Amino acid sequence: GRTNTRKGEHDMKENLGAHIAALRKTKGMTQEQLAAVLGISAPAVSKWETDSSCPDITLLCPLARALGTNLDTLLQFEETLTDEQIAEHINQIIEAGRAKGKEPAEELLQELLHQYPASVPLKYNAVAVLTMFEMIFPEVPEEQKAKWKQQKKELLEYIRVNGTAVYCEQAVMQLASMALMEDELEKGEQFLKEIPEYTTDTTMLWAQLYLKREDKDKALEVIQKRLFTLVCQMQNCLLLLADGKVQPDAEKGLEICEVYRRMEEVFGCTAGMSDGIFAEVLLRAGEKEKALESIVRFVDAITGQVQVPNPLLFSAAVKIKEGQEASSKEMRKMILEGMLTDESVAELRDDEQFQAALGRLRASI
Repeated sequence: GRTNTRKGEHDMKENLGAHIAALRKTKGMTQEQLAAVLGISAPAVSKWETDSSCPDITLLCPLARALGTNLDTLLQFEETLTDEQIAEHINQIIEAGRAKGKEPAEELLQELLHQYPASVPLKYNAVAVLTMFEMIFPEVPEEQKAKWKQQKKELLEYIRVNGTAVYCEQAVMQLASMALMEDELEKGEQFLKEIPEYTTDTTMLWAQLYLKREDKDKALEVIQKRLFTLVCQMQNCLLLLADGKVQPDAEKGLEICEVYRRMEEVFGCTAGMSDGIFAEVLLRAGEKEKALESIVRFVDAITGQVQVPNPLLFSAAVKIKEGQEASSKEMRKMILEGMLTDESVAELRDDEQFQAALGRLRASI
């Protein structure tokens, strides 16, 4: 019994330093600032975080308060969250937001983050929730949106420093995207340089492993998942190629759109979405009637049921529930807002077909 107790104390000591550092960074405090709050020297904090020494027992409660947590959490006497539990909590938060409003949903999220301050998967999902808040509550003041954005940055920075390779890479990608959106180009470039330009594709090795185990279904699934990912990436590249800033020649833009449509027909991925891209390029080309036809087809696609990707290529990997909507309510809200305010479609708004499409889109929301 004594040996096990000593082992537990040793494990806690080994983890405590990294845990203090993670909590401090989440609070946005330097070692010097934390030391000043506790009335000790900065080197003392540094020694804690490198596991060279442990905090004196009389400092544990003040330390927990300074780091915005409690003593049990500081000493890591907390339960871990499974992926299923995280998903359940996130769904509860989103439902609370839709049913009760912003304040109850945000309170639930902050309480959860406070309860599990070292959970990287939770923080990663919390970033997505804060993004959802911006879509669910578009009427909130800009000051509130700025707070959410700042918290997202703090959560992503924590993941970048403390997360596993997969979470870290995803966090850096989002930080790079946010920096570029805010025209912080140097910072965005620094983040992008942290991401490996090419990652090793292990699909063939996984397939080989499953085939050696005579598990053909697993081999098929891993190949199809990789193919689905690659197709989606190719479609994203085509979207970028068709963008007016990249390809100002509208005729060439239409040719690229045609390639995208052929991919839809072959693979069945994002079926119907090409009409949204066609409409933008057709408007640039001055083809207003054809653009209107594309907009109508696009609205029909996003308000209908999702099309099942080509079963020959994706039957094992991509599971589509019967009757599943082609797009989320939040996405349809954003598209409706664009159709109502975008200057590029101003000349089409009085058209009966356009108004009918608007009506169908509103009804779907």
